[in-house]
Amino acid sequence: MIKNKNNSDFLHFECIWLIKHFRKGKLIWSIEKENVIPLEGTKAILDTLYRNQGATYFTNTNFYVGLYKGTVSKATTLAIISGLEPTGGDYARKLCERSTSTAGWPELEDSTGFWRVISKEIEFEAVGGTIGPVGGAFLCTAETGGAGTLFNLVAMGIERTILAGDIAIIQIKVKAK
Repeated sequence: MIKNKNNSDFLHFECIWLIKHFRKGKLIWSIEKENVIPLEGTKAILDTLYRNQGATYFTNTNFYVGLYKGTVSKATTLAIISGLEPTGGDYARKLCERSTSTAGWPELEDSTGFWRVISKEIEFEAVGGTIGPVGGAFLCTAETGGAGTLFNLVAMGIERTILAGDIAIIQIKVKAK
C-alpha cells in the first residue's frame, strides 16, 4: 500500500476471488477472499506499467487461471506453483484473455469512486476422475508449466476435492482504490 504524506491510504490494489463449488447443479461451498500478490507479480506490474516492459512478462497476451495444493507465500513463483497443480479429472489451466471481451475481463466499472475490473466466470469441471484436493487458485501468464509470471494467488483456507461431474467456478474482481 502506498501512503501519502498524511500517512493515509493513497493507492491499493484489492483483488477478490469468488470461488464456488457445485455438485449436481447445487452450490455446496463458496468463499470470497482477497488474494496475495507474489513478489514476481509485483515486479511485473511495476515493470509493465512504469517501464514499458510488458513483453518481458507477456510472451503471449493472455492470463491463465490454475489450481494448486500446498503452502504458498509472497515468495512463491510460477515455477514453484506449477509443481503443486493437480493431475487427473481433465484438469488444465483455463484461459482468461487480457481483453474487454466476454472471454476475459468484460466489466470495467466505477465502484463508488474506484475503478474495478471483473473477470469472466472461469469453470473447472472434473471429467473422468477427481481434481484435487486443491487448496487455492492462481493467475499467471503461461498455459502450462513454470515459464511465465505468477501475478496473483489465493489460498482457500481448506482443501477441496472436485469430484467427477462437479464444477468449480472462479471469478476475479480487481479494484484500484
